[in-house]
Amino acid sequence: MKLTKLMPALCIAITLQLSGCVTLVTMETVRPPVVQVAHDQWKVLVVNRYDAAQHASNKNERVLEVLRDGAYQAAGGVMGAIYNDSTFVLVNPDLAVSLPSSSATTQLSPTEIKDLYAGYSPHLILTLDKFDTRLGKEVETYEDEDGFRSKTANYDLIVTSSWSLYDSTGTVLDRTTIQQQDYYDSRAVISGLLAIGPAMGKAGPEINRLAVETGYSYWDRFYPQPMLLVRQVHQRKGLNGAVFMLYTLQFQQAIDALLPLAQDAAYKHQGKAAHNLAVAYEATGNYEQAIHWARQAESKGDKLAVNLIELWTGAGIIK
Repeated sequence: MKLTKLMPALCIAITLQLSGCVTLVTMETVRPPVVQVAHDQWKVLVVNRYDAAQHASNKNERVLEVLRDGAYQAAGGVMGAIYNDSTFVLVNPDLAVSLPSSSATTQLSPTEIKDLYAGYSPHLILTLDKFDTRLGKEVETYEDEDGFRSKTANYDLIVTSSWSLYDSTGTVLDRTTIQQQDYYDSRAVISGLLAIGPAMGKAGPEINRLAVETGYSYWDRFYPQPMLLVRQVHQRKGLNGAVFMLYTLQFQQAIDALLPLAQDAAYKHQGKAAHNLAVAYEATGNYEQAIHWARQAESKGDKLAVNLIELWTGAGIIK
């Protein structure tokens, strides 16, 4: 018998032999746009609502200036993405409109929406609501050949920008926070004490670079994104055939196999079938059905479905 004829059975055997009753599947797929707007909504206004002096916890003037510049760069990043997008028109290409908010969580008021529309006639209003930076730290211990130990604190620079998207009536279409981070510096830990971290006020160029990336990353939400999904799925008698289909990227076949089981109240693993079905729908990009079946699985007490819903909520897929 040829080796190729043995492969499907071999893959199934490997799947069944994985520890426990849960396994991981890795699937190449395309996530649909997180933000979807009508075809007649193509004129975009960008508004910077972040006021560093009002919202920053650190009132050091040098840090405030870094935060102001970073917010300016974040707004510039998203404006650059819109300007280069032939599907949309940026109605204020030179500079983001400055309209500081009284609170980082306050929406644009009806009066502000009306005034912005009167001045620019946008179909969409994108606001930068909040900008922030911080240093993430991880301490590593090293031991040389003589047994002497030393510690090094490694710092990542983390930049976040928060955005809201409105239509011309003031309806909120999207709200999310985008994060970018990169390695920044390392410091020796002396005498068992924590190292003194880098000064945020000196990190301006690096903050600006990451800020621009957050702006571009926000605009990615308007377009499908190729991605590699790694998901936990249940293994049970009756489910393993569909699990193999997910392994081999036969997503529609997996849906066809799982749907009757997820709908069958007499099937003792109905909740687990519903969870696997949610994963199969996610792989096809159909998040409406994926969320529906994840909710069904959650109602049956399925813990994997709870994790999946939390993951989608964090990614902004579930509002």
